[in-house]
Amino acid sequence: MSLLKAGKLGLLRVLEATGVSDRLARSAWRQDRLLILCYHGIARFDEGEWDGLYIPSAMFRRRMELLAESGCHVLPLGEALQRLNNHTLPERAVAITFDDGFVDFYQVALPVLESFGFPVTLYLTTYYVDYNRPVFDPMCSYLLWKGRDKGVLNWPGMFGSPVTLDKEGRSQAARAIKGIALERDLSGRQKDALLAELASKLGVDYEELCQRRVLHLVNPEEAADMGARGVDLELHTHRHREYRGQARMWGELEDNRQRLATFSPREPRHFCYTGGVHLPQFPGYLRDFGLLSATTCEPGLCTTSSNPFLLPRLVDTVGLSDLEFRAWLAGTGQLLPTRPYRQTEGQLLEDADPAD
Repeated sequence: MSLLKAGKLGLLRVLEATGVSDRLARSAWRQDRLLILCYHGIARFDEGEWDGLYIPSAMFRRRMELLAESGCHVLPLGEALQRLNNHTLPERAVAITFDDGFVDFYQVALPVLESFGFPVTLYLTTYYVDYNRPVFDPMCSYLLWKGRDKGVLNWPGMFGSPVTLDKEGRSQAARAIKGIALERDLSGRQKDALLAELASKLGVDYEELCQRRVLHLVNPEEAADMGARGVDLELHTHRHREYRGQARMWGELEDNRQRLATFSPREPRHFCYTGGVHLPQFPGYLRDFGLLSATTCEPGLCTTSSNPFLLPRLVDTVGLSDLEFRAWLAGTGQLLPTRPYRQTEGQLLEDADPAD
């Protein structure tokens, strides 16, 4: 643990022990602010060891318990944003969001949320809902991690020389494979075949992973069931891609919206940036498309002065302690220095036609 982290935790303990956090939580200052929580996945197998965005199911349930124990009012996202603008938020207002729509949300997170009676927004990207195989980008990285004990990846058809499977080597290999798939404009089936070939080179049983639905999104039947159960299905692009140009960006949103309409009668009016990536022109694109809000991965509490198309969220990870989580619920988390979210443009394309 770094000295900065240790000092921050020490200060939070003092603020909590002296009642400062509780007073802030009950203050008018906190009541005029909304905390939007962001989750990506709940680990069903070893995903949490691979990526800290996948949190254990017990940890997720504990977070929901903390919301209840702290007296937080969990609101649907649309209602929360409307009440924020009207200055009618209840004390300790929170909205819960999930990105992408992996099957672990449906199988693990949703039953937990329903047991607490908490509403939730799912920003659902839809291409891999219909083509229900592993999502290419994360599965590429996961396979390289899964086969790391092999030490070296020999794949003459892909790389000119053997690739060392340490952390840096895996990262470079993943970027290269994803880049080639994009350059060759591979279809979903072609990318799936590429994943199968990668797994074979690494000695990983790809079909066994597919049978367990590792890194699969929900299927159409599950998406429709979520809509029927009241999950707020919102926009996250169809192919998990963003475009610099307005026409292609609107095309992604329209494809996403049309597919969501088959799962839920509610019209989606809210958006989440893929990978948290946003360019200066994006808020204008979204506003002109008729949307009401867009969320980022930047940490912070929403206020009436927040740009509705650049709303901050707290991304919950295994690296966030219960103490820090409680501090964000109270509002003290906002008052301490935070590390800014580092945007990567891996999901950002030019205006070329997207691959199916």
